[in-house]
Amino acid sequence: MSANPSPEQPVTSLSAGHETAGSHMVTSIPIVRPSTPVSVVIEHLRGREFECADTVFVTDAEGRLEGIVRINDLLADGPSEISEIMEPEHESVSVDEDQEAVATLAIRIGMIAVPVVDEQSKLVGAVPPEALFRILRAEHHEDLQRVAGITLHSDGPELSMSAPLSERFGRRLPWLLVGLAASSVITWVMAGFEHTIEHNVAAAFFVPALVYIAGAIGTQAVSVSVRALSTDTFVIGRLIREEAMIGFGTGLALGAVSFVAVMIFFGDLPLALAVGLAVLFGGTTSAVFGFGLPWVFKVMNFDPALGSGPICTVLQDASTLVIYFILVSALLLH
Repeated sequence: MSANPSPEQPVTSLSAGHETAGSHMVTSIPIVRPSTPVSVVIEHLRGREFECADTVFVTDAEGRLEGIVRINDLLADGPSEISEIMEPEHESVSVDEDQEAVATLAIRIGMIAVPVVDEQSKLVGAVPPEALFRILRAEHHEDLQRVAGITLHSDGPELSMSAPLSERFGRRLPWLLVGLAASSVITWVMAGFEHTIEHNVAAAFFVPALVYIAGAIGTQAVSVSVRALSTDTFVIGRLIREEAMIGFGTGLALGAVSFVAVMIFFGDLPLALAVGLAVLFGGTTSAVFGFGLPWVFKVMNFDPALGSGPICTVLQDASTLVIYFILVSALLLH
């Protein structure tokens, strides 16, 4: 490449898999040498059309990426050569890098466009900002489907909404059937404490609220866990301890509110204690289940998110009700 910048350096044909950096990159980008005068670059860019002109990419004579120049730095007064304003040794992605990793890198280093290189570190293109927005939206939609226990569409999250009704039905049903079968545990729990409910019917009034609180705390933990697992930088032991502490703190606050509310409206101290303590310990166990189950799924080579929501809901509800009715039996019947 000559000293003058060339916006369309020939790019070797590379096969790009679905949902990879290569499938989103463009090749018509401004490319310059470190020794190119800034004034020459600006003049050369004027009136030219690029697929991505938010960033100027700097390469050596062999086409290896050496750095980038942000457009606002290029237009600022002062330096005379590109080497004086470029960000050297800039991070990049490979052609077959997963699209989520591309978006994560862009956010982490504040990049508008992400350079894409081949195995020899030669610049082959860039993922433009509009592609990064599409990736983030698609990944967010995909995570929501997984947490909800919806099998993903092979052609992407967008088509999952336009697929035939029968297909969408089939993608949602499997994990819900598993959850329905597992929910028999909750029925068994309720039946096992029939004697307790008969002696104090008011105890049954709080079951819906306890189930809701457990589910809400667990759902938050599942969402955090799935996102942590996607980064591959988590330490499961530390994070579970921290999530248990968050669940305990949340349960303590909600349990205190519940205790006061039951005392005001029912005036029953043992029942108020049972409800408050059930919220406290149920919140803690729900947080642990919600955060830990996706990790268990991953260890077992299942999708960490797929089905976590429905299965966690059953575990959280069952454990919370067991805790509650044990407390009711201990405090109200003795």
